[in-house]
Amino acid sequence: MTGDPTASPPTVPARPRIRWGIGDVVVAWVIGFLAAAIAASIVASAAKVPSDRLSDDVGVLLASVVAQAVGVIGTLAFVARTRGRGSLGADFGLVPRLPGGSGGWAALCVLAGVGLQLVSIPFLALLTYVHGRVESQEVVSQFEKARGPSLVLFALVVVTVAPLAEELLFRGALLRALLRRTTPGAAVIISALAFAAVHPALDPKIGSVIAVPALFALGLVSAGLAVRTGNLSASILLHAGFN
Repeated sequence: MTGDPTASPPTVPARPRIRWGIGDVVVAWVIGFLAAAIAASIVASAAKVPSDRLSDDVGVLLASVVAQAVGVIGTLAFVARTRGRGSLGADFGLVPRLPGGSGGWAALCVLAGVGLQLVSIPFLALLTYVHGRVESQEVVSQFEKARGPSLVLFALVVVTVAPLAEELLFRGALLRALLRRTTPGAAVIISALAFAAVHPALDPKIGSVIAVPALFALGLVSAGLAVRTGNLSASILLHAGFN
């Protein structure tokens, strides 16, 4: 049995044109930064934390990290719906899929992140020795001070919330925006440089500056994984292990 030869062929819906770019990435970062500052201010005010002790309060830091993640993820979700294909998965590769499709791959990615951190330790120690005594990164100092439930919550935020938001921003949005404008190699390097540079910009202690080479290495490996796999799952797990 054949169909009507005069019938029109079924139409295929046109794929939405991607209109977001580097400017939207910057907006997401700024909104995340503002959300972090507002959350830190609210928590500090509620807990009556003196202004000169804000950097010593674990609750203030946790609130700022979570708020920043919410700001970044929420902004990019809005960008995807209004200027892209409609979702964080379709636009930025935030899908729960690994190359090997198994828990073994997940464990391997986490262990690779841990290994990358361990490999960087001798270089960081050398830079610290050359510079002399350095003040630790804010997040490291706070982790050392956390105790009990605060320590558990801190660890969960550091290995889940922070990697999710940062990978979505730098390896999801920024990297893909760069890939539409330049070669994969250049996109990987530029996104890694941006990722490494942002950390000391937000936390200008010398400890953050010394950590830049390790952060750049993480950015390179993570971006390479994102380009190769087409999604952020492996990159997020790598980042979690590194943290």
